[in-house]
Amino acid sequence: MDIENKGYTLEVVNYASKEKQAKVYLKPMSLYIPDIAVQALNELVENLASKEDAPKGFIVTVTNNNNGVSVDKNLATLAELHDATIAADTVKDLINIVRGYDTDEEVNVCGW
Repeated sequence: MDIENKGYTLEVVNYASKEKQAKVYLKPMSLYIPDIAVQALNELVENLASKEDAPKGFIVTVTNNNNGVSVDKNLATLAELHDATIAADTVKDLINIVRGYDTDEEVNVCGW
């Protein structure tokens, strides 16, 4: 039985305006490469119309589209999103958490 890969969605939301931008990655492991993760977040942020007016900060979300597991992280300022180290670490950490849930589901079938 073939299982269709629906990929992972990377999303940025302006918390104040609720405006969001998202992109699906069929090979999310490429986002482990810091330059690619930074570029991905920068593209999403640049497409936000209300990025400058974000007094409540931003939310970065990674979702596994195959099972719906989603995790997010709040970043207080636009500067944090543009900081290469913070951006790359945020994306990597979120992917690792989502993958951890995936592994947990496979191993702990009894719900432990």
